[in-house]
Amino acid sequence: MVLGPSANLSCRTVLLSGWLISSLGFVGNGAETTAPLIDRDLAAAVESIGIEELKTHISTLASDALQGREAGTAGGHAASAYLMQQLRRLGVAPAAADRQFAQEFANGMRNILASVPGHDAQRRDEVVIVAAHFDHVGFGTPRNSRGPIGYIHNGADDNASGVAGLLEIVEAVRKLPRPPRRTLLFAFWDGEEKGLLGSKHWLAAPTLPLSQVKLVINADMIGRLRPEGVEVTGTRAACGLRHIVADANSATIAPRLRLNFTWDMRADSDHHPFFAAGIPALMLHTGKHDDYHRPSDDADKLNYEGTQQLARLMLLLALQTAEADELPAFRSMSRGENKEQQRLVEQPLPSPAPRLGITWNSQLSEQGIVEITQISAQSPAVSAGLRIGDRIERFAGHAVSDAADFRSLVVIADRDVTATVRRPGISEPLELSVRLTGEPTRLGLTWRTDDAEPHSVILTQVIPHSAAALAGLKLLDRVHTFGGQAATNEHVSRAATSLPLPIAVTFERDGVISTTSIKSVTSTAVAVERDRAAANERR
Repeated sequence: MVLGPSANLSCRTVLLSGWLISSLGFVGNGAETTAPLIDRDLAAAVESIGIEELKTHISTLASDALQGREAGTAGGHAASAYLMQQLRRLGVAPAAADRQFAQEFANGMRNILASVPGHDAQRRDEVVIVAAHFDHVGFGTPRNSRGPIGYIHNGADDNASGVAGLLEIVEAVRKLPRPPRRTLLFAFWDGEEKGLLGSKHWLAAPTLPLSQVKLVINADMIGRLRPEGVEVTGTRAACGLRHIVADANSATIAPRLRLNFTWDMRADSDHHPFFAAGIPALMLHTGKHDDYHRPSDDADKLNYEGTQQLARLMLLLALQTAEADELPAFRSMSRGENKEQQRLVEQPLPSPAPRLGITWNSQLSEQGIVEITQISAQSPAVSAGLRIGDRIERFAGHAVSDAADFRSLVVIADRDVTATVRRPGISEPLELSVRLTGEPTRLGLTWRTDDAEPHSVILTQVIPHSAAALAGLKLLDRVHTFGGQAATNEHVSRAATSLPLPIAVTFERDGVISTTSIKSVTSTAVAVERDRAAANERR
């Protein structure tokens, strides 16, 4: 990783073909995560990406013998020779000129190119590029090293990890009974550390028409997976790309990766020249670290399980896009988007004011008793005549036997309701009229649209204790389907007020697609009241 125009077609739904068969697995909190079952041959290909093979590739590429793999040097040539040896072993077709693997360019540098032609006569001229740069910084210089210089910089994470993952992806594709519909071009770029020279050279002297390239997937530094997850760059470059990446991640073998989607598109790796040329391009990256561009970036410091997960995700992403009925065109608006715009779009709405304005005894609430311990000044509770020590028995026509249900009743209740309370020193219950603040909310959510994902909405508010909150939905979840239909703004606006409950919802959170069901928040209260009435009848 480096230190340091086409038409914008309208967004369309991307139709992915039947590589993945959806199933469901429970994850708790009212939500279920989609755990797609994958075709047996595809499953075998995914599982073939193994840790020991990754270790072998990385230990070879990041050994002192290759002297840091500086582009154009003997060490760089040794790395490219290893790549060509592996590609011949795997039986993939050379994709440079004259049926060669190497695309030579300035100062002894060479890209290594191989391809698996697509099987669909109507789609094989369309190409998905899966790429990683294999060069590093050699012994380091003041310009490209964080020191100390003069020592071999092995570049285990940067980017032997990405190259090893790409070699494993090539081998996995070769294990399939047939290739996908589109052609896969596997590109091992040289000269990345000198200014993205290999990818820039290929764009200047492409081995196939640039119009045929529909997507680029770039792996750069995928060896240091940490709990904070994986940075995914480039999903703004075409409509629906975030959804496609999340689909692939949700199809991987558990545990699924936490994906952090960034709107920044920095010129720091080989995805960027393609983006600049108007070609959708993604990059996966596990983040910089203290060993970045230092001699200490060694193989023994890598997270090999994480590298395996990333490689498996990239395999599924490559196959899913190479097999899709359609792929989205470049989205020119992405050129002007950045983290500041991301912050504005994803900014949550402020929390609504409390509708009633009370707190209660937490210990008694565990017994199903709501006894008021505090009342906010100038709140509806004050106006209604509620007092500290009152116990609320009924609210808005429902028995109160559970504090959680009571919270939910307050959320959905009409503005004018009746509260039945027991007050110390008074034998009979009191009926008090309450005018709540704000309007009732049926589901308890608000949303915002995103131009790059027109078939989903972003949740900008999930009111605590609402139906949406009880279903497990959270702030910034991206809803994909709502009541069985694509979650366009128009559909959600209609369905949120008119669709009968329960409402099935499919949503994405941190790159994982899940399902849940929004149910009526009064169902528990009604059931409790019904059971209590039945018990009284039995007496």
